[in-house]
Amino acid sequence: MSMLTTDFPEGQDLVIHAMLTPAKAVGGDLYDFFLCDNRLYFCIGDVSGKGVPAALVMTTACGAFRLLSESESEPVRIVSRMNDMMIRKNSMTIFVTFFVGVLDLDTGHLRYCNAGHKAPLVDGQPLPVHRNLPIGVMPDVEYTTQEADLAPGSTLFLYTDGLDEAEDAGHQMFGKKRIYEVMQTTSRQPRTLIERMTQAVADFVGDTEQSDDLTMLAIQWKK
Repeated sequence: MSMLTTDFPEGQDLVIHAMLTPAKAVGGDLYDFFLCDNRLYFCIGDVSGKGVPAALVMTTACGAFRLLSESESEPVRIVSRMNDMMIRKNSMTIFVTFFVGVLDLDTGHLRYCNAGHKAPLVDGQPLPVHRNLPIGVMPDVEYTTQEADLAPGSTLFLYTDGLDEAEDAGHQMFGKKRIYEVMQTTSRQPRTLIERMTQAVADFVGDTEQSDDLTMLAIQWKK
């Protein structure tokens, strides 16, 4: 948990909030973000498995994202090189679903690369993503970059499957429909959105034990 960025910007052009709740003492979800040259670099990921093995892979992925982003500005290059690194070190055959984005804070132009992760939402609507393979599955994967333009005031919402696959006592899942409903009835302000989503899933599952790590990252561009 100490590796996660918790200094959330709340400036004139950018507001960010995030939360991560592990299912066990240690978890395999991750998120990260940082600013460089008036661009926001960010990621979210979900390591297969749970417990210590997943946490070890999570720390490797976090470190690789930071290291590679210092010299690479193209999301597809970051993801491709992370895949190469994970393949070499992945003796436990654990894979990572991963999403990397680079947001130009002057224009709202977003470049992103998805590696098997769930599609983020922009103001409640799915962002078009190529599925691609998760990181660590096989070498020499040809990942693809996609682009989109955010409108001023838009909020990008990213999450792991601990949200939509959260189960109640009857093994019903929270599901994407409920996620969309919360987003459509809640402020675009990132902290408020995540707090409302957290409460909605808590109300849904009740006393059922959390079965998977839950991570959410919300980014609002306000240019």
